[in-house]
Amino acid sequence: GSNPQVAKGTHVLIPLGQTSPTGWTAEEEEIEEGAERPGGPALDLCLTAPPDAPIGRYRLSIKTRTGAGEYAAPFEDTNDFFLLFNPWCPDDHVYMEKTSDLNEYVLNESGRIFYGTEDQIAERSWNYGQFDAGVLEACLYILDRRGMPHSARGDPVMVSRVNSLDDNGVLVGNWTGDYAQGTNPSAWAGSVDIL
Repeated sequence: GSNPQVAKGTHVLIPLGQTSPTGWTAEEEEIEEGAERPGGPALDLCLTAPPDAPIGRYRLSIKTRTGAGEYAAPFEDTNDFFLLFNPWCPDDHVYMEKTSDLNEYVLNESGRIFYGTEDQIAERSWNYGQFDAGVLEACLYILDRRGMPHSARGDPVMVSRVNSLDDNGVLVGNWTGDYAQGTNPSAWAGSVDIL
């Protein structure tokens, strides 16, 4: 967010080889004995977030301390990373034990949607497009537009409850037949175009 704070869990300080108060860790990656690091002298780190960390875009900077003094690297966009909920992690609230569920509900980019009334249900193909360029950024923008505090974004229930009427969500349902101010709902074939 625009105002990261340690107290809110949106600014994280992680000492190498230790655990931050919020559960983040940074460890030096082990290399095989006798192996040389590609590209010359370097330090490879493994950064681990706790399963309840707020999702979103994180900026990364490294601060080094030697006998000659301290140096804090500037933030660079190429070091930014996106943290998401992890259905493969048993400690995450969105954990799914079955591989078949992960394939169906997380990795599958297309499927079927059902619509209609209780007495007359129809189905059609739908492109979820969750891996398409711009979709992740659009979803995070929706959370920003809603005004959801970054510190609350570790709760998958709160993140998934953004709706259009009271949260500045994505769409307002209109089944009146008059679509002059928008798009006929049956014209959509996927989430990507909507987002």
